[in-house]
Amino acid sequence: MDAEQKRKEQREKIMQGSMFGMMVENAFNKADLDKSGFIEKGELYQVLVQVHKDLKLPEPTEKDVNEKLKQLDTNKDGKISKEEYTALVKELISGKAH
Repeated sequence: MDAEQKRKEQREKIMQGSMFGMMVENAFNKADLDKSGFIEKGELYQVLVQVHKDLKLPEPTEKDVNEKLKQLDTNKDGKISKEEYTALVKELISGKAH
């Protein structure tokens, strides 16, 4: 098994374990600045700013935020639930976030 395959298996284990649920809960609560139980556009912007900074990417544009909101907001209510936020955390763990 090569190193890339091993890393992929490790990421999959993380996403299936109870630690993953705790990690999502913690990240969600940290991002939900107004404690509404949802991540609104402004809060998503703050999350993306930090992610872009951590990945040494340019600051996200309003277009980036709108696209990510559209991608994550699967029920189209204009905000992100904890369940929808899980998809973003999975992206970050898998290294597919941009």
